[in-house]
Amino acid sequence: MFITLATMIVVPMLGYAVTVGKSSRIANAKSNRAEAVKGALRVALADSASFYDTCALSGLTIPKSLASANLNIPVTTTCTTTKNTTENVDSDLRVAMATTQVGSTVPAGTVGTPFAGSGNADPQAWLAQTSTVSTGGKVLLPYLAAHALSHPSTTGYAMPSWVGACTVFFPGTYDTPVVVSGSTPVFFASGVYYFESSLTITGSAKVVIGGGATDGCTSDQEAAFQAINAPKNHNITGFGATLVFGAAGRLVVNDATAGTGVNVQFNTRLVDVSDVSSQASKGVSIVSVNGVMNSGNYEETNLSNQLRVPKSQVQSGSTLTDANLQTYLPSTLVPSVFPAPQTNAIIDVSFTGNNANTLYIPGYVAVPQGRVNISVAAGKATGKSVSMLGGVLAAMFTQSATPPATQQLGIVNRVVQKTFKVVSVTTTGLPKVTSTALVQVNDYGEFVIN
Repeated sequence: MFITLATMIVVPMLGYAVTVGKSSRIANAKSNRAEAVKGALRVALADSASFYDTCALSGLTIPKSLASANLNIPVTTTCTTTKNTTENVDSDLRVAMATTQVGSTVPAGTVGTPFAGSGNADPQAWLAQTSTVSTGGKVLLPYLAAHALSHPSTTGYAMPSWVGACTVFFPGTYDTPVVVSGSTPVFFASGVYYFESSLTITGSAKVVIGGGATDGCTSDQEAAFQAINAPKNHNITGFGATLVFGAAGRLVVNDATAGTGVNVQFNTRLVDVSDVSSQASKGVSIVSVNGVMNSGNYEETNLSNQLRVPKSQVQSGSTLTDANLQTYLPSTLVPSVFPAPQTNAIIDVSFTGNNANTLYIPGYVAVPQGRVNISVAAGKATGKSVSMLGGVLAAMFTQSATPPATQQLGIVNRVVQKTFKVVSVTTTGLPKVTSTALVQVNDYGEFVIN
């Protein structure tokens, strides 16, 4: 009777234990596989900038494979593009290209809608169509942002050997010439730079200006903390960089110095809304200090029947201050005679050799009392690329008969954010587990998982 009773109790309990054991193993396997596919997504997003670059090549029905997560449970991960977000709504696009000097014309091949009043016989007619913030159909005439008064090294700062070959420049005031020509990669940390003399990039220079979508040889954070003998006040703000040119300050990009060719890449300037002293630099890559000093007085530029440009003001929140009171000097590079300019171009791009050369500027260029020049020697267009994609405002524009092989001047409404569908799935064994995520990624790497 005891054996019979024990059998009636033990056998069902053993059966129950076996069933629970099987269920536990299945649940454990399912849990492990679920974590594996979620882990594959985390691995993919660990380098979000590379993730963006890879998945940007996908389509709605054309997936791109991402690198294996190298987990114990084999998983494959693919991504497809579900949505593109451009920098601006088309109706909000500012004027793509405008010239202010009487008789001047917009350059050939302008992308986007140029200002119809460019070169108007009335030198101040263009002013009625301006706005100090980017506005649809208007000419953007931005305020200046505040700049640091410190004087960082004009030769830059080396990074430690573990970073690799890299020279860093920091935001601040540069009142003597800066020349970048060597083969060591160069990174201009994010912020506002003020130049009262020339910035020349030539020879074999490979330069990234500001942090952002295009990676430099280091990052803002590494530069601030690791650059050898870095200045105490690094003045790094926001993302990207804005170059301000006053006095004799100008940007020169050429291949006059022997080398392997230059590559200059700006990153779009982004500023947090709380940074009121830098807010005016948002979206601006290059800007001039406008106006003239006349017997100690700061006045607008007014060349009779030729050119009229208001003096620059510095914005800090709701406060506006004349630029000269914020230690800015107005640009002296003003075209005094047209059509034969009697001054250096404030932006001078000149390529005469056989090497490939690149200048890429995604932000706004505002030099309304200066000349922009792009020159390529006859028969040397191959491998030359000049892009100013955020809009250009200049007194006048000169260009050679031979344009660069790639030339984009004006506005390209860039895709700055993409939404990807990311699917990770186990490839062997059971149960088969799939993870699906929608991820929004900005072109400079910031992301959010929907």
